[in-house]
Amino acid sequence: MKSIIGHKNPDTDTICSAIAYEAFLVAKNVEAKAYALGEINNETKFVLEKFEVDFPEMINELPHNSEIILVDHNEKGQSIENLSDLDVVEIIDHHKANLRTDKPIKICIEPLGASCSIIAKKFLAKDLEISRKIAQVLIAGIISDTLFFRSPTTTETDKQLVEKLNKVAGINDLEVFSLEMFNAKSDVKNISTKDLVKLDYKQFNFFGHSLGIGVMETTNKDFGLERKEEIIENLKQLKKEENLEAVYFSIIDILNEESYTLCSGEKEKELFLTLFETKEDNEVLFAKGLISRKKEVVPVFEKHFSK
Repeated sequence: MKSIIGHKNPDTDTICSAIAYEAFLVAKNVEAKAYALGEINNETKFVLEKFEVDFPEMINELPHNSEIILVDHNEKGQSIENLSDLDVVEIIDHHKANLRTDKPIKICIEPLGASCSIIAKKFLAKDLEISRKIAQVLIAGIISDTLFFRSPTTTETDKQLVEKLNKVAGINDLEVFSLEMFNAKSDVKNISTKDLVKLDYKQFNFFGHSLGIGVMETTNKDFGLERKEEIIENLKQLKKEENLEAVYFSIIDILNEESYTLCSGEKEKELFLTLFETKEDNEVLFAKGLISRKKEVVPVFEKHFSK
């Protein structure tokens, strides 16, 4: 049995790619099961409930020497707690390669907008039948991670794959569906500020410098900004608890393609102002067009700390 896991604090692409890859392997007569490394967010819940897809089981660890497949991540800090006790046999990702393995394994890393795009390509390359539900969740994962093609991570391949998949999925209006997804993601009224900060949060190690970067993608920026003081206090606490140099939290206005970033301290605020084209207003760092953590934020930090 191969266990398929995405990253901690799972987003829609992580969950949908794990579910879809389970279906892909089962179609090839390989025993496999998708898991979630944390609570599923409101956007993902909306998608799975809309298409009547079972929620994956949530876990923190797996039995020693279990064979695992990593999707949508390949950094140890973002993965399962006992990763070093497990047998990583495959990686499918659209982020840069980080994880070292002690043996040759299957690795498929492509510069696409979503891990779901890579898995859709695998289905098409093998000419395997894609069920309507799997086509639907693959589209959802691509739409989520590309912000319905607004993100700079979007490629023409992503767009073409969604078009092909929708011939099976039969989603009547993709624009309307994307807004339904983003509105579900934006509904954070029942989420505590502590949980909100960690909802889409990743740790990065840049040449010995450890940073935490959280993101809130929303159709209404005020849902985050109205909690500004609480968020900043939580960032400071997170920095202390996890022994980090800095923690950032960016509220991404999906429709207007703008970001509003909060920081865990003055030093990290000055660094952000230095590295990015931003304006400060009452502890909020505003940037037009800075909406991709993967493509626009992480590479800049990496280049800075490499010096």
